[in-house]
Amino acid sequence: MPLPDFLSAFREKFLAFRKTPWFRVLYLVLLGLIVAQLFPFTLASSVACLTLFLMPITVFVIPYWLGERKARRFAVNAVPVFVLAILVVGLLETSALTGQTTAEELHSVPGFGSSPTMALSNGTVAPFHAPPNQDFAFRVKLTTTVNGTASNFSVYLNLTAIDGFARSEPSFRMTAENVSANTQNGSWFATSLPLGGSIYGYGFSVTDLDGNWTFAGPVLGPITASSAAFFGFFVYVTSLFMLIPFSFYYVIMFMWWYTVRMRRTRARMMESGELAIPKAPTKSGRGKATKASAFTCTNCGADVSETDKKCPKCGAVFED
Repeated sequence: MPLPDFLSAFREKFLAFRKTPWFRVLYLVLLGLIVAQLFPFTLASSVACLTLFLMPITVFVIPYWLGERKARRFAVNAVPVFVLAILVVGLLETSALTGQTTAEELHSVPGFGSSPTMALSNGTVAPFHAPPNQDFAFRVKLTTTVNGTASNFSVYLNLTAIDGFARSEPSFRMTAENVSANTQNGSWFATSLPLGGSIYGYGFSVTDLDGNWTFAGPVLGPITASSAAFFGFFVYVTSLFMLIPFSFYYVIMFMWWYTVRMRRTRARMMESGELAIPKAPTKSGRGKATKASAFTCTNCGADVSETDKKCPKCGAVFED
């Protein structure tokens, strides 16, 4: 089939498909996938605010560009789009985390309340992905800018355990592997704990004798819970994040609906005579716009200025 004929046939089938309810279903599904792909950018501090506004704007603009003008449909559109996006994000996050086999090494970041004299690095847990009810070994390396030994510092494992809506955040003192090692050259701290089938997050912290702190983490792990538990967790967390773009979508929709309603009300009032139709100013022979009329002649209906003593059209004399 020649290309022009193929394009013509494709256009006819597309226009026929566009008239069916399945076309709306298709673009709502695509919008849900687009919002799900935009969601990871909300975790990046540099573009987080822009993304939170871009998601609802996209959900509104694309249906409008496709010809949607019904306020009821706009009001309903956001629900399936954001629900689908939340489910897709939950599925992707669960797949990425449960497929991870080794722990990400944690490092403290200078600033953000961290002491410049202490640094934590190479914080890990082993095993990272394993069945529950066994021991998990946590290790982290402390490096200082001054000479010292392990007795001058207190290193902690900060553990978070989530069971449904219950949450606990215990801390455990870690033990130096070499008590006499100089912390300026790096000193390893470790601890081992038995963990069940909850969702866990862990991080490390260290404090010196003067009360200065440095933190590393937290991140999710080790992985002992089921994929279904992580999916429910990510769906819950994502839905909380999505409340902002979801709410902003209805702000956009209300502004559009209110503007359209005011235009229709104004047009209806002008048609019924409740609101006068503004007249364009006429130009005099000198090329300047004349003053707007202040009165109307009761005899012929001509526009009359407030300074006129008689009607310039019919000559009727006005009484003071």
